[in-house]
Amino acid sequence: MFFEACGCAFGLTEDRGYTRSQAWREFFDTAHERNTAMDRGVTGVLVDHDRYVAEFMPMLLSGYTCPHTAVTT
Repeated sequence: MFFEACGCAFGLTEDRGYTRSQAWREFFDTAHERNTAMDRGVTGVLVDHDRYVAEFMPMLLSGYTCPHTAVTT
């Protein structure tokens, strides 16, 4: 799972047994994109499917409004 600095989830990569570094490379196409994301405070966390469904899936659905920035996806 990838999170904005505010704590809201915005993306994920499929679990293929990746390390944290491999997940970053899988999600962000270039080193520039990875570095830009890190500079803006993006974090990556490995979570299992059950936790993803229970805690984070609603944030990735269309129409979710971030309570921190009021931005709607």
